[in-house]
Amino acid sequence: MPFVPIRFIHASNLRLDHQPQGVGAVSKESQISLEDCTLITFQEIVKACLEHEIDFLLLSGNTFINEDHSIRARIALLDGFQQLASENIQVFVIPGQHDPLSAWDLQSNWPGNVTFLSPQDHDTLDILRNEETIATLQILGAAHLKKQQPLKLNQRNQLFNQDDQRALSIGLIAANSSVQSADHYGESNQSIPLTLSGDFLPANWQADEINEVAVDYIALCKGTQRHTFEMHPGLAHHPGTSQGLNYDEHKQTGVTLVTVEPEAKLDLRLLKVAAVRWLAIELDLEPETTSKQLKQLMKEALLSQKSAGHETLWMVRWHMKGSGELFDSLRSFKHQGEWSRELAIEIKDRLSVMLEQAFYLQYRDAHSSRTTSDLVHRFQQQIEAFKQETDSSLKQLITHTTQLDQTWHERLGSLTEQIDEQTIFNSAIRNGQTWLNITSDEEVHS
Repeated sequence: MPFVPIRFIHASNLRLDHQPQGVGAVSKESQISLEDCTLITFQEIVKACLEHEIDFLLLSGNTFINEDHSIRARIALLDGFQQLASENIQVFVIPGQHDPLSAWDLQSNWPGNVTFLSPQDHDTLDILRNEETIATLQILGAAHLKKQQPLKLNQRNQLFNQDDQRALSIGLIAANSSVQSADHYGESNQSIPLTLSGDFLPANWQADEINEVAVDYIALCKGTQRHTFEMHPGLAHHPGTSQGLNYDEHKQTGVTLVTVEPEAKLDLRLLKVAAVRWLAIELDLEPETTSKQLKQLMKEALLSQKSAGHETLWMVRWHMKGSGELFDSLRSFKHQGEWSRELAIEIKDRLSVMLEQAFYLQYRDAHSSRTTSDLVHRFQQQIEAFKQETDSSLKQLITHTTQLDQTWHERLGSLTEQIDEQTIFNSAIRNGQTWLNITSDEEVHS
């Protein structure tokens, strides 16, 4: 048979109608954009499916958060699936950790182009175009239930090509078949390995030579960060999240357009579809930096970013390191607000999105080159060591307050969510410089 290219979009962690976290006070217009951002992003995904004339859409987990009980998410899915059905675009849904198959209510009137895959499925599903198989789908974490044999990737299998005419083989890993380690709706709390480790594979996946499963592409759902792993010659891929919901999710959000062609046998392309962009911008402030210079640096940093037509809002966090009078003035929330308003007004005509800005300040000693006492060095080393022990120092301290009852634990936990830990560290560093940086003369006469 003649070679026929195929094209599909792989999306994960859509979390439809789940609300952003750690936002703080924003304008009414920005609040609306934040509340609707995942729904608008899904509309962009549907548009991308139509624009690229794909064969099917693959949703590999956490399409919504079941605990949210969102009617808006359901309406958005029905509307989007119906648009795709009108263009004969198929949709394949694999449940995730937070949208189990039972939450999809399979008795409802979902469009006929939608296929739900159960974690207990073990048969290979053919994807057809004009009654011809163009790809196959298989739940990898469930095949062992049927054959009672461990699974192994056949890394020697040949990738789909125009010579042997074998259809592209796609493997899916269901949420309850894989090792999950998440702390909040898909956020991985472990470092991501550089190889396809057990964190991404089913618990019963073993390196035996029996019962090999030949797949060219493994669709993963793990955390919100984008990852691709080589399988020699195939690929295992997780597209991350299509829409970030906090400042930690500002890297490479989007969906993946997967294309199989004679020239590039398996090509992955990131499609950015997010309605809200989260930006973390770092700036260094010298003591002599003027207000005019700082404003110019901030304008250049913003305008160097290219806005997309589908974006409605940028959530910007300024990470500033420095010292001096200007830096100290930014510790005032009033001055932060004034800077934000002035900057937004000055670049309004050159930037087509709304802006919300927050400041994250890290004190740097202006006289770091001068001789400091041994006490200061030891104090700073202790602070840095404490910071590196955990990403949530305050939460760690609370866990050791065993003498408090559950009510006080909950109150303290709620308060820590509202406290900027870096502000506390900044104060500690400044106080240490003031109290401990004594001269040799002072040491002699003390």
